[in-house]
Amino acid sequence: MNSLALLNVAEQGLVMKVGMREQDQRGALRMQVSCKVKIRPMDLGLPFYGECTDLSVTGMTVKTSYVPRPEEEFDIYVMPAQTHALRSEPFSARVRVKRSHQIESCSLFELGLEIIQVHN
Repeated sequence: MNSLALLNVAEQGLVMKVGMREQDQRGALRMQVSCKVKIRPMDLGLPFYGECTDLSVTGMTVKTSYVPRPEEEFDIYVMPAQTHALRSEPFSARVRVKRSHQIESCSLFELGLEIIQVHN
């Protein structure tokens, strides 16, 4: 999924906020996805892996074992679903951590990430 495809899909998904719960009133609609991700911290250490569970033009939610610092920035690569019709290049971006909390039932963390720069 390239960045243009992501923007086109997300722009088509913008909706009015009427009737939405308070925590769902975001500026852009989040699409539910299940895509593998690779996290590359800025210190260029070993990469971490996880799963993107929702995605929009402004951000995403990721489940991972990586525990970031508040407001940390890192590069992320979202792998597209395996289909023959789409290009198989990952969507890559610089993101900033907006929230992080441990998932109760396991040792994973759920990260709320803001997209700050899309890489070509």
